[in-house]
Amino acid sequence: MNIFEKKEVAQEYDSYYTTEQGEEIDALEKQAIQDLINPIIPGKLLEIGCGTGHWTSFFSQLGFQITATDISEAMLQQIRAKSIPNVKLFNADVLQLPFPDNHFDQVAVITALEFCGDIPQAISEIKRVLKPDGWLIAGCLNADSTLGKIKNQDPVYKHGDFMTQSILYKQLSSIGKPTITESVYLSSNLKLLDQRNSQPTIAGVFMAAVVQKQKQCTSQ
Repeated sequence: MNIFEKKEVAQEYDSYYTTEQGEEIDALEKQAIQDLINPIIPGKLLEIGCGTGHWTSFFSQLGFQITATDISEAMLQQIRAKSIPNVKLFNADVLQLPFPDNHFDQVAVITALEFCGDIPQAISEIKRVLKPDGWLIAGCLNADSTLGKIKNQDPVYKHGDFMTQSILYKQLSSIGKPTITESVYLSSNLKLLDQRNSQPTIAGVFMAAVVQKQKQCTSQ
């Protein structure tokens, strides 16, 4: 069972972002994604693992036409209550997406790949439904970060398959040439650092990435 299918996890998911540090981290993560997607013209976007709609609202405000999916009905119950505009909701598994090939202009998957159970299969399905020249927008949790090193102590994070930046790059390279940046630097006691330069050896918790799907080569 996916940990996010538990009703209590779904109900508590948004509460972290109401804390002072949660709000600061949320702003940093969204800025990291915003910086990468500025050149992308909002289109028909598939959001995978939409959860309670935290990122769905962000993409809606930017003008994307969103098909939001999650495998957890408990999560979808939370997002339905928010009435986010420009969104259609589906209960769907990223490992077997119910959409045609080459259907979406963009696909977004924010801190969801780690919990899907089969990252290569998820990437394959994303590539299938993404149009040629379309963009994948991803946010992933870093195995090399402070959080990544202690994730097994957390009742939710221990279920995730965190990736290093090099592994994420390799996974996304089946789609195209990725651009990846890191954000959210935490100290050993999980306090947010003011700036990366104060602790240059610490990896960012949040990896923001974009990759454009390469057109298939055709024989002459």
